Amino acid sequence: MDQQQRSVTLDDSAQASNPGGLSVERIRWFSSYPAWPLIWLLSAALFLILALSVHWLFWIPVVLLVLMNWMYWKKVSEHFMYGCANPGIVVSLDPMLIAVATDLTKGVGEYPVVRIIKKELSSICGKTPQVGALVPTVALYYASSNPDQSHWETFDPRPVDCATSDLSEAQRIAASFSKEDIEELKRWLSQVPKPYKPGLYPIQL
Repeated sequence: MDQQQRSVTLDDSAQASNPGGLSVERIRWFSSYPAWPLIWLLSAALFLILALSVHWLFWIPVVLLVLMNWMYWKKVSEHFMYGCANPGIVVSLDPMLIAVATDLTKGVGEYPVVRIIKKELSSICGKTPQVGALVPTVALYYASSNPDQSHWETFDPRPVDCATSDLSEAQRIAASFSKEDIEELKRWLSQVPKPYKPGLYPIQL
């Protein structure tokens, strides 16, 4: 998150060390994660029909659903604009599993973790996916219910290729990772038990 951030869905007191700065293509995102957009759309359509044919009170859920849909897309947009870019690598093709590393510390000490996510991608930065391929991701971080916890509870990395078809943008984010970042991910990954499964894995340094 840059210093000029004024987000709607995020905590502006936290700033990403490597913000994504990426604009989301809604059709691209919908093709990758269709569930919630479909829920909002179909629910709003149903209540709209009821409002027009049964009773005007059904306009209330229509308005609420439109607002919820707006908030959903706003959060997706802010995820990739202000979230932190992290390197990931493909660790399995069947199913496709992607490992992403980060430090969940809030500034005091270290709390390194590797998160493995399951996500099918037809291409990664314009190339055919293969084990070991670099996957640029952008993540949001989520706090624990315990305000005294010195680290974030978890993080939610999403592949850049799910948000844009602009190859130059995907490559820009991939180029923001240093060689040390990628080597660190590989070292930490050696502590994750095999066979790989989706989950969050704390790393011992």
